[in-house]
Amino acid sequence: MILKGVKKVNKKTYMLLLIVFTITITLSSVNAGLFDLDSTNDDINVTDLEINYEGYSTYEVNCKLTPKKDFDYLEMFVIFYDSDDAVLDKSTLVWNTNQPTKDQVIKVSGTAYVQNDNEKPVRAEVYFTDGLDAEPESAIYSENVTMG
Repeated sequence: MILKGVKKVNKKTYMLLLIVFTITITLSSVNAGLFDLDSTNDDINVTDLEINYEGYSTYEVNCKLTPKKDFDYLEMFVIFYDSDDAVLDKSTLVWNTNQPTKDQVIKVSGTAYVQNDNEKPVRAEVYFTDGLDAEPESAIYSENVTMG
């Protein structure tokens, strides 16, 4: 009879330890940024981002960028979306620079294109990468811009 009670306490203790361990691992993962959904990055600061239509499928992309560390290379690309959230076009190499330095304020100005001038984007996603891979997954910074 005493052993039955000990087994129940041990099962409860093991369950409690398992729950505490699971919570600890989950909180550690969140604090480590594994589930970080923030699109910004502490390596660069981007302000005053705007996209202006210039005519003939051409859009000017402007902002101020301040690196928070030295880089070998930075590049910007833009993905345009229509009102149905379908991709209209991806404009790569909108802007780039070599050897930007920490705390250097850079006035970014680049030109992006959409293939069909009859299709007007309603929003764009602007991405910055520190390499030649123009894919959203490799971005060190991204921002959504609503277009009028």
